Amino acid sequence: MKILVIEDHEFQREAMLMQLALIELPVISEIKTASSGRAALDLMTSFKPDVLLCDLKMPEMDGITFLGYLSELSFNGSIIITSASNHIVLNTVQKMCLSYHLKVIGAISKPVKITVLKELLQLAYLEQQSNTAFIVNNTLKNKDFTEKELVHALDQGWIKPYFQPLVDLDNGEWRSCEALIRFIHPVLGVLPPASFLPLLSKMQKDAELALLSIEYILSQQPAFLGRPVAVNITPTTLMHSHFVDKLLNIAESHPNLSQKVYFEITESDALENTGRALESASRLAMHGFNLSIDDFGTGYSSLSLLDTLPFDSLKIDMSFIRPMESSKTAAAIVEACLLLSQRLQLKSVAEGVETIALWRHLQQLDCHLAQGYFIAAPMPAERLNQWHNDWQLKVIKEQLASPY
Repeated sequence: MKILVIEDHEFQREAMLMQLALIELPVISEIKTASSGRAALDLMTSFKPDVLLCDLKMPEMDGITFLGYLSELSFNGSIIITSASNHIVLNTVQKMCLSYHLKVIGAISKPVKITVLKELLQLAYLEQQSNTAFIVNNTLKNKDFTEKELVHALDQGWIKPYFQPLVDLDNGEWRSCEALIRFIHPVLGVLPPASFLPLLSKMQKDAELALLSIEYILSQQPAFLGRPVAVNITPTTLMHSHFVDKLLNIAESHPNLSQKVYFEITESDALENTGRALESASRLAMHGFNLSIDDFGTGYSSLSLLDTLPFDSLKIDMSFIRPMESSKTAAAIVEACLLLSQRLQLKSVAEGVETIALWRHLQQLDCHLAQGYFIAAPMPAERLNQWHNDWQLKVIKEQLASPY
C-alpha cells in the first residue's frame, strides 16, 4: 500500500509518519509527503498512491481546492481527511467529495490517534482488495459498451451477481446476503457497476437482471447454508407486466423460493402507476415473499412509498450511516429512521458499516442488521464459506456481540 501524506505543518507531518511506521498491518510499502495541494499534484505525476492523508488548511493550495482538482484526475484511491476544522466543515467536505465521486473513507480530527488511523487504513486495504479486479484506468472509464456487447455478455453468462453478507448487530450472526450485479469480463476482469448498469437499465433489462439473479441464487444454494438472498428491483421492475408471472413460474419448480429470496426495492424511480405496483406487491406478499425498502431517504417520496407497499424491513442508506461519527445531522437522521422502523415493526438494516465505531454505535441504537466493508466486501458465492469462518473468529476476537 502506497501512502501520500499532505500536511503543511512539519510537526504534524512527522507525527503522522511516526504513527504510520508503527502500523504493521496493512503493510505500507512506500510513504511520500507534500506540504501543499500544489506540491501533492506535482508529486502525483510520477507517484500513484493508494491512500491520501489530506489536511484542509494549507498554503499555496488548500486541501479543498486540491480535492476538487483530484476529481478531474479520476483518482480512485482512498482519501482520509486530517484536519483541525470543525465537524461542520469536515461533513461538508465529505459531501463535496461524494458528489465528485471521490472515495473518502473517513475524517480524523487532529491530533490524529493511531488507533483510528490504523482502522481507516485497514478499511482502505479492504477497499483496495475488493477493487483489485476492477479495471479503473482511463481506458475503461472511456469505454462505452454497445447494446450488442451487453446482450452478448448476458448470453455468455458474464453478467452475474456477487454477494455481500448481512449480519445481526446483536450477536454477529450471519442472517442473509444481498445480490449485487457484476460484469466478469474475460479480458478486462471484474467491471464496476457504473460501467455497464446504466446502459442495461436504459435497455429495460432490469427485470431480466432480477430474474437472472434469482436463477443464479438457486444454482448456488449450498453456499448460503439456508439463508435468504436479497435481489434488487426498481419500482419499474415491480410494475413490469410479466415480472411477477415469471417469478411465480420459477416458484412452481422451487416451492420454497420465498424463503430463499426476498426483494429490496430501490427508490431510483417514482411510482408512476400505484395500482399496478400494489397489484404486484400484493401478489408477492400472498406467495410469501418479503419486501425491503432500499436506500431509505435518498429517492422519491420515501415516506409515501413506505406507506404504499407492504414492506418487511427498511435499509438506511450508507450516505447517512458513514458520516454518523462526525455529523450530528447524519446521526439524527439515522436515529429518526430507526425510531420509524421500530414504530412500524420493521427490521432495520444499516448499509455502509465500515468501522468498529459505527458497529458499536448502531448496537447502542438497537439497529437489527449491518452490512458493509467492516463485515465483508461483495464476493463470489464460492468465497462465502471462508468469509463466514473468518468472520466468526473476528466476532470473538473483537468482542462484537452486544454486552446487553
